Amino acid sequence: MRAFVAIEVPGKLVDSLVDFQKEIPATGADIKLVERENLHINLKFLGEVSEAQAADAQSRLGRLSLKGGDMAVKGVGAFPSPSRPRVVWAGLAKENEALLAPIAQEVISALEGIGERDDRPFRAHITLGRVRSNRNLVALGELLRHNAGREFGEFKMSEIKLKSSVLTPGGPVYKDVGVFRLG
Repeated sequence: MRAFVAIEVPGKLVDSLVDFQKEIPATGADIKLVERENLHINLKFLGEVSEAQAADAQSRLGRLSLKGGDMAVKGVGAFPSPSRPRVVWAGLAKENEALLAPIAQEVISALEGIGERDDRPFRAHITLGRVRSNRNLVALGELLRHNAGREFGEFKMSEIKLKSSVLTPGGPVYKDVGVFRLG
């Protein structure tokens, strides 16, 4: 199964993110937007794992003692940059990035040896869309720069989830494999 560890974004906040997503097509950019039910903060992408590896991941995640907290979603941007966007994202307030980074690092360390290796540094974000071509990237970059400080709302981070992802022609379908409460 394809698997990853994530923090889900609650409904009211999703509405605010979707409102921004609705502004993107006006740029004329060629972008595939993430479906509203799939908006999340990814902590660790595992990729293809066996059932035994998924069970091991559940066991390891269940042993962690992580603290939750209030999160504010603020700002938009792109990887690798707004002038060369490939992934469009919404971010977290700076103080929340400092709270989430150690949690992500504990998850990443706990799952060492399971799934794909990724040496990129953790960057807290919610993927809003993936750019498919170079069409109208200047207009997209302008929209991102104009909304760099946009505030989307706050939520209480109270759990992380091990999720499976089944790729379909209509987009990925996610399912909870394990839910882990945060203190």
